[in-house]
Amino acid sequence: MAQIEPKINFYKLKRFPEINSENGNSQIDTTAFLESTSQVIDSIESFGRLFTPIVTDMRGNVKRLHAKYKENEQTFHYLEDLILHDKDGNEITFDTVTEGLLWLKRALEMIEIFFRNMLDDPSGSDIVKHHLKNAYEAALLPYHGYLAQKGFHLLHHYIPSRTTLLGSAESNHQNIEALKNYLITFKANIEYLNRFIEDHDFNKTYKV
Repeated sequence: MAQIEPKINFYKLKRFPEINSENGNSQIDTTAFLESTSQVIDSIESFGRLFTPIVTDMRGNVKRLHAKYKENEQTFHYLEDLILHDKDGNEITFDTVTEGLLWLKRALEMIEIFFRNMLDDPSGSDIVKHHLKNAYEAALLPYHGYLAQKGFHLLHHYIPSRTTLLGSAESNHQNIEALKNYLITFKANIEYLNRFIEDHDFNKTYKV
C-alpha cells in the first residue's frame, strides 16, 4: 500500500508558547501566540474550501490582535496587555480587540478538542467527523444561532479522514508523537485563556 503524506505535519508546526510566570503573573507572549495560531489556521485551510469561512474569520481576528500589537510592541509584548492596557479604574472596555480574542479562543478550543479527540480515539477510526462535531458542540455551539449551526452541520460531514490528516498508519507514527507534544502547550494556552476570560468577565454569551 502506498504511503499517504499527511495534510498536517505536526512536527513542522510552531508550538504554542510556554506561559511566562514571572513575578507570580502568568502571561502569553503575543508574537509567539499569533505565529502559532496562524499555523493552526493554515492547517485548517488544508481541510478544504468548505472551511474557508472558519479560516477567514480566524485570520480576521488574528489581524485585529496583530494591528493592536503593532501600535506599541513593547507595551503589548504580552497578549493580556492588548486587553488590559486600557483598563479604566475597575472597568475594562469590551472592544473589537477583546471580541477578536474571545472568538479566536473559541475557534482554537474547538480545534484543540478535535485533535485531542482524534488522538485519544482507541478505535483509530478513519472517520473523524464525529470528533469535530463533539468539539464544535463543546466550544462554539453555545454561541451560534440557528443559521450558524446549520452551516456547521453541513460542514462537518466534509472533514478529511484520519489517514488524510495524519498520514497512513504505516508512516504516521512520527506525526502522532508530534501531535501529542504539540497539544501540551496548545491545551495549556487554551486553559489559561479560559481562566483569564472568566476572571475579567469577557465571556459574552450572545449568539451569532
